[in-house]
Amino acid sequence: MKDPVDFGLARLRRAKSDRSLNGMEDAVFIRINEGAPDFFRGHALQVQLAVSCGALLIGLAIAQAMGHGRVQQIRSETVVLSDDSLLAPSVSIEGGA
Repeated sequence: MKDPVDFGLARLRRAKSDRSLNGMEDAVFIRINEGAPDFFRGHALQVQLAVSCGALLIGLAIAQAMGHGRVQQIRSETVVLSDDSLLAPSVSIEGGA
């Protein structure tokens, strides 16, 4: 059985083009060098700053919402060691359990 990639390339080679490809590469590079349209009309820095501040505010709001109602303070070692961490001797010795 013939390789599908080779079969597809051979079929593409046999196909007739309705127009010449001369100058296609130059046309592509001209369009690339023209650049993409500026969606923010020169205000990209302000948009980046607004998005960053918004993300920070959302993060702070979620942290505040998750922080209320917690009676027991979780130590960082406990979080790293997962649910079975309270059984670890090092946590028990430090008084984390």
